[in-house]
Amino acid sequence: MVGAPGAYDYGPERCSWLTHHLTNWMGDDGVLRRAHSKIRRHNPEGDTLRIDGRVTRKFAEGDRHLVEIEHEARNQDGELSVIGGGAVELPTKR
Repeated sequence: MVGAPGAYDYGPERCSWLTHHLTNWMGDDGVLRRAHSKIRRHNPEGDTLRIDGRVTRKFAEGDRHLVEIEHEARNQDGELSVIGGGAVELPTKR
């Protein structure tokens, strides 16, 4: 028994959802450079999660143009389930 109210998901599944959130945002021409996440609570069967994010920084490393993003997923009751972020390289206009 781990203190969960019932069946719950496997935590890395939510980490994968956050990675999908980044790759969906960046599109086919972007490159995911870094991603990280931290599980904050159990996600019991039946919970619905909403992932929201924001751009926190835009910068250049050499000739690469990078964007840092922070995001989080909360359940239907507003409880924080997972937090994370990453860095995405976006294409430049030439």
